[in-house]
Amino acid sequence: MRTSLPLLSLLVVLPALGAAVLRQLRQPERQRQAALGVAALTLLLTLGAVVLFEGGVPGVQLHESWWRVPGLGVELRLGVDGMSVLALVVTALLTLGLVAAGPRQSLDRGTLGALLLTESMTLGFFCAEDLALMTVFFIATLVPTGALLAREARARPEARTLRTFGVYMLVSTLPLVVATALVGLEGWRSGAQTPFALTELIARGLPATWHLPVFALLMFAVCVRMAVVPFHSWLPVLMARGPFGVGLLLVNAHAGLYLLVRVVMPLLPGEWNRGGVMLGTLGLCAALYGSVLALAQTDLRRVVGFLLASQSGLMLAGVAIGNTQSISGALIQSVAAGIALTGLDLVVRAIEARTGTTDMTRLGGLVRRAPRLAAFFFLMGFGSLGFPGTLSFVGEDLLLHGILDTHPLVALPLLLTTAINGVTFLRAFQRTFLGPPAHGQAALLETVEDLLPRERGMVFALFALVVLGGLVPGPLLHLRASQVESLAGPESSSEHHGESASRGEVPSKALSLARP
Repeated sequence: MRTSLPLLSLLVVLPALGAAVLRQLRQPERQRQAALGVAALTLLLTLGAVVLFEGGVPGVQLHESWWRVPGLGVELRLGVDGMSVLALVVTALLTLGLVAAGPRQSLDRGTLGALLLTESMTLGFFCAEDLALMTVFFIATLVPTGALLAREARARPEARTLRTFGVYMLVSTLPLVVATALVGLEGWRSGAQTPFALTELIARGLPATWHLPVFALLMFAVCVRMAVVPFHSWLPVLMARGPFGVGLLLVNAHAGLYLLVRVVMPLLPGEWNRGGVMLGTLGLCAALYGSVLALAQTDLRRVVGFLLASQSGLMLAGVAIGNTQSISGALIQSVAAGIALTGLDLVVRAIEARTGTTDMTRLGGLVRRAPRLAAFFFLMGFGSLGFPGTLSFVGEDLLLHGILDTHPLVALPLLLTTAINGVTFLRAFQRTFLGPPAHGQAALLETVEDLLPRERGMVFALFALVVLGGLVPGPLLHLRASQVESLAGPESSSEHHGESASRGEVPSKALSLARP
């Protein structure tokens, strides 16, 4: 499907233009208003893309093609499929939430500009239909965060954060650059006019001798970007000591997961199928390990960081298991965890703005002074843990059924992960909001203010979306139905599934499992 309006180009360029406009504004309030307006308009454009998108129809839609780099075959080609169109909305929604409800002292011009630039580059990554262009955007999403960390590197902890982040992101981007170069070299040798165009590349394939090295390079980039154990160390450090918002947006956009389902699985299905059990086991063990590390933390920001790493492991496991239920569950979980954990982190940042700390050993008894703060912490926490009636419950339920259908014994780490994450959250809630204040902190905690209307409104909106998605998951499943069936393959789909997908319907088994 093509449109006369360059909608995708507009939604990619708009946040970058907004970041440029911020540099011309001097008053902090006007900077925040401008950033809020740009984020809201970008969200409206992504919703427009969803309206124009024909759910359940296979292939790329809303095509836009601008120019080709002479001699290289790199083409500025944009489009969306069922995987990316929903990712656009989630990215824009999270950016709006961070700008609207973030602590005022954290939202200076540099941070606001970094949020908008990260949003712009992330949207470009999801829209790119050229592997070289995807690689450029994949790297560009890291630049605003790195620039903010460099600006704040005067203090020793921030300098350590910059080094950790820089090392991990370097080792995630270099393999992707090398893999992209190898793909381009093979395309030029075969005489392809557009060696990086994804549709042609997947149809053309790669020489058999190149499959394993390209697969290893791409999977290394995916695992580091997803913060899958043992490549997770950068995420808790960035969450605990990094600038507000950009790290959260970088992780919850799930660029690594999209690279996996958009490039790795369609391009190298043989290697993916052979490594599926190993990768699924790695994902589940990583999820379990991340949940154990989250339980051991005393800092709320590090707790959120390790919960994010744990969720990334679950998503990798769901995609690696490879049937329609597990893949649908992993993709639904990426949306649910992104929204819920962003809301939870907004509450954690509100606690920090009011008390000056997120160390649970220095908190306690906040429910008396800030009952709404406690209520939303509780709600967003349960929204991220798979409580019945929420979108994360749908994702985890599909994941569990998909794993049980294929490898019943492998489901044990999933159940343990969910249980430990629940204990972690209840422990954090008890130490932060219940009981007496920490020794020596009573006077400070007595001055804590409750959530402001703008904070309550945004966090409630995020929670409402998590509940609405849990009660009515059908439209989300329908958007990605044909892509999920294609990724799962005929051997994991029944005839009824295939017929439903061909009619643009959601597979009935996935829908029945998705009903809470």
